[in-house]
Amino acid sequence: MELVFWSFLLRFGQSGLDAALTLVIGVVTAGIFRRMLTPAGTRKLFGSGIRGLATGWLAGMLLPVCSLGVIPVAREMRRSGVPGGTVLSFVLAAPLLNPISFLYGLTLAEPKVILSFAGFSLLLSTMAGFLWDWWFAKSGTTAEASKLAAVADTEATPPVGIRRILAVGVTACKELAGRDLVFYVIGLTGTALLGVFIPFGALQHSMKHDDPSSTVLMTLLAVPLFCSPLSGMMKIGLMFDHGNSIGAAFVLFAIGIGTSLGTIAWLMIDFGWKRVLPWFLGYLVLVCAIGYGSEVMLYDTRKAEIDHTHAFDDYSSPFAQGQPDLANATRSKLAEKFGPLEQPTVYCFAVMMLLGFILKLLERRWSLEAWLTKQPKQNSSTTRSRWDVVLPGWLLGAIALVGLIVFSVLGAYIYYPDRQTCMDQMFAIYAEAAVAVRTDKSEEGIRQLEQWDQVIRKLEVGTYLRNFRVTPEQNSTAAELREAIEEVRDELTSKNSSEAKEKFKEVEKAYKLMKQAYPK
Repeated sequence: MELVFWSFLLRFGQSGLDAALTLVIGVVTAGIFRRMLTPAGTRKLFGSGIRGLATGWLAGMLLPVCSLGVIPVAREMRRSGVPGGTVLSFVLAAPLLNPISFLYGLTLAEPKVILSFAGFSLLLSTMAGFLWDWWFAKSGTTAEASKLAAVADTEATPPVGIRRILAVGVTACKELAGRDLVFYVIGLTGTALLGVFIPFGALQHSMKHDDPSSTVLMTLLAVPLFCSPLSGMMKIGLMFDHGNSIGAAFVLFAIGIGTSLGTIAWLMIDFGWKRVLPWFLGYLVLVCAIGYGSEVMLYDTRKAEIDHTHAFDDYSSPFAQGQPDLANATRSKLAEKFGPLEQPTVYCFAVMMLLGFILKLLERRWSLEAWLTKQPKQNSSTTRSRWDVVLPGWLLGAIALVGLIVFSVLGAYIYYPDRQTCMDQMFAIYAEAAVAVRTDKSEEGIRQLEQWDQVIRKLEVGTYLRNFRVTPEQNSTAAELREAIEEVRDELTSKNSSEAKEKFKEVEKAYKLMKQAYPK
């Protein structure tokens, strides 16, 4: 029972830390749609028909949200009267690729594969949206959207100036403390339950290229899974490194990153489970079909398939049976996850949620939103300065959305540091890992080696961002170092300390070669 509790808590906490940033971006975007772009502007932006489906895919690809962060944005689109097919196209596309994860994928996997995945996502999301509109055309979906639009258009728009900006923040805070919070918890619970029911290391020999069941197995795993875009692309990169199934990688991309239990629960509540269930089952069949097709078209037969992988360790129990002091191990792993980049996001998330709950309590006596949307009395004697330009809501909304995209691109440069920063981090990790391995501190050694692997990947992407290329030598030496690190991790996990010490010598050799491949 203790193992179940701590496994659930750790996986839930790790997923929550992954989701915090994209949830904040999601509710802020929903606030922009509602208070700046307005319902009419939102409908105009996305349109309808084939254009609406394509716009839903494109807008989704540009916004840096996850399968949970997409919920408040999609809910605002639906509230504004955007057609259901367009909303669903956006929901399926938005979590898959954003500037940060797309660059990561291009660097660590075959570019043609990632570009193919992006093309398949366009096909999937537009086809899924088209099928929804066609399938349920007779069930009143058009009239339903028109009715929602008529209601949304009656809502007062905040006047120009500081009130409009404040209204965006108020709406965002209330979204975090609203009904969607239940769907966020459901989404994170799915991954936590995988950590409870799948034993430690049970997936290390799965998802093989020569196993036809890999695509189906990944589908069963991906449906309850919440996976952030960046984390998912990291897993897909590992699958390419190890020669795993391309079909399983595509399923992880389309379903593991693209949906979650929280997303499915929201769709069933807002669109009706009788419509969503057959539609989603059809979507799963379509994803599997493309997965099997991509296995034939995209698999590189020159790549040697590795017998085992740690790519899916995060989807199983984090603790081996009989591991001591689970409480301390959980705290240590969460502290490791709660790094300098995650801390500001989580604090912002917590403050916004607290403000949201306070605002909801205040509504019983006084509504801040009502005050913000109250139109000021017009005074004809007041002259407006020529610098006091009133910008239309659609322009402000567009500027804000472009700002979010620019923010995500700048975030890529922050998340993926330059060569010197990565090398400094690696030197410190190398020293800690060497001490841990030589003094038989297996848990500490595994933790340091996992961090080292992540920094190597950041070095590759950071180099690509700044030089627009990664040389074959840099790719190969980084891959060899990661393989050597993984072999030491396996020995430490198996408690073979003497073998780990011996194989750590290969790590040191590979580390030296990699440093030479990345000159100053």
